[in-house]
Amino acid sequence: MEITKVNESRSSGSRARTSPSAPRRRARKAAQAPIKSSLEYALLGLISETSGISGYAIAKTFELETRHYWHALAGQIYRTLDRMESAGWITSRQVIQQGRPNKREYRANPDGERALVRWLNSPLERMKLKNPLLLRTRFLGHVGAAAARAQIHEQRRGAERYLDELRGIERAYFPEPRAYPDVNAMFSYFTLRYGIAWMEQTIIWCDWALAEISRGASASGAELSGSSSRLSASPT
Repeated sequence: MEITKVNESRSSGSRARTSPSAPRRRARKAAQAPIKSSLEYALLGLISETSGISGYAIAKTFELETRHYWHALAGQIYRTLDRMESAGWITSRQVIQQGRPNKREYRANPDGERALVRWLNSPLERMKLKNPLLLRTRFLGHVGAAAARAQIHEQRRGAERYLDELRGIERAYFPEPRAYPDVNAMFSYFTLRYGIAWMEQTIIWCDWALAEISRGASASGAELSGSSSRLSASPT
């Protein structure tokens, strides 16, 4: 949720002249600007799909469905829900339960539903990546071939474990022959398949990298070591 500040320009107590078409141009530009993805929109989507969903169910569903592309801790989720309710995007009510802890159920308000649709219809943001494994890989030349192989093997094992978890979700919730109970389930499976393909490709990449390290060490007749050579910012 973003707060837009409007600055009024005044000179000698008089308001600056503005072309009648200027506000329309600014409105069109704002409508065409990407809306930054955030936890608020992910939670809005889940609440809009299941009106009356509890905070606990939101946290568990979030962990199950978005773990491979949008990480958030339960405490962060609850704090964000409080902010969304203060902003008027959602409402909640406490439900008293006998023999079990009380729960809080959430529903999307019209303002929240409109905000969700505006975000979904806005242009895609520019992709900005941060991959700690690739960042570490970039500098493995400083530790020699044996240590580099160990790091890549560790990355491969991590990808295998994650792939097993994602395939377990696929078997439990999207078994063959595949039939989607609703359109939201279909798009949820799209993201799951992306995660599975990502882990599969990571394993393929690890195998390739391990072979390249061995080939390089064999060709040089010694352990690979750091070098002053690097990709230049300029190709010339």
